[in-house]
Amino acid sequence: MFALESRWKILIILSLSAILSFSLWFSANAVIPQLTEYFNLTNSEKSLLSIIVTIGFIVGALTYAVLNLPDVFKTKNVFAVSAGLGGLTSFIVAFFVESFSVLLVLRFFTGFFLAGVYPPGMKLASSWFQKKRGFAVGCMGASLALGSGMPYLFNLTGIPEWRILISFSGVASLLSAVLVFLFVNEGPYTAGTIKFRIENIKDILRNEKLKLVNYGYFGHMWELYAMWAWIPIFLRESYMKTGANDNSILFFSLITFLIFLFGSLTTFFGGLFADKIGKAQFNILMLSVSGFCSLIIGFTFGVNNIAMIIIALIWGMSAVADSPQYSGMATEVGDKKYMGTAVTIQLAIGFFISIISIKLMPMVVDIVSWKYAFSILFLGPLLGTISLNRLCKKTKCERK
Repeated sequence: MFALESRWKILIILSLSAILSFSLWFSANAVIPQLTEYFNLTNSEKSLLSIIVTIGFIVGALTYAVLNLPDVFKTKNVFAVSAGLGGLTSFIVAFFVESFSVLLVLRFFTGFFLAGVYPPGMKLASSWFQKKRGFAVGCMGASLALGSGMPYLFNLTGIPEWRILISFSGVASLLSAVLVFLFVNEGPYTAGTIKFRIENIKDILRNEKLKLVNYGYFGHMWELYAMWAWIPIFLRESYMKTGANDNSILFFSLITFLIFLFGSLTTFFGGLFADKIGKAQFNILMLSVSGFCSLIIGFTFGVNNIAMIIIALIWGMSAVADSPQYSGMATEVGDKKYMGTAVTIQLAIGFFISIISIKLMPMVVDIVSWKYAFSILFLGPLLGTISLNRLCKKTKCERK
């Protein structure tokens, strides 16, 4: 038998480990001002820093799922080895990279290895909970959001050397690998498998309700990672346009970290609220709020820093809070026998869509300026709300 309190200890360790390891995702984005000066980057090249990690994550997710690595090997070992390799990749970036092309290759592998952290982490957390599995999954989702913002917290140290700042994420990820390897084991409850079977795709495509859930998720992903990637640059350039050039790095780093912090809190508590009003209704509410923020935040650019900060924080809270609910809805409307394939496809397409929106942002900025650029992200919440409203009509949005 396992001690009742041990599952909570393991959930805390897993959540902390996810925070530490996912500090790798935006570790390069957080030092874009320094990298821009060092490599003489264009806006298009800045977008590649996010895109290449996302591509790596997609390739990694498909590789881990097709090879079924979390089931072939111990899940905790997959997590620990992946986090460790991600950390080592970060150290190579920090101390040996002298060309932008090599940096991109290593950032690809950063994303690849992170694909071996998050899904296995979700599986480990789920294996310790049965009745409160949704809560455990919500904790992991919140940890991903907070961890993604950690590099901006590192910036607040005031250390000007970008190599040292990136190495902090490497240390954090290595620490997460050690924590999971030493203190985490798979729990007593089966959490299912992440098997990918190509023959299940026909069944998935025939499920109208599952397709509507996926469309909602795709709209969510069109907005989320493009916002996360470009809001720091928007904040810094707006701050500088107001004439406040001093400490611009500290300004955008603090506000960006708060965006991720508040987003992690709404993701954590949002699951409890979603259970009360229904997952689809909760996601529709969050998509509506985030979509509205994407439309209006540009009007604060270079005009009103206080209004910009308020809208940015609300946007950060609403844009990510619905993330964990899509997988929950998928399990409710889909057949359990093909959930591994369905979740893998959902994940891969969602992140691919985010690549498109991340890449489009600098082009839109060049055409219409920052005042209207984020408005293009409104298309995601619009598609999401339409799809989830249609789902509600089919299911009557039962609370589950």
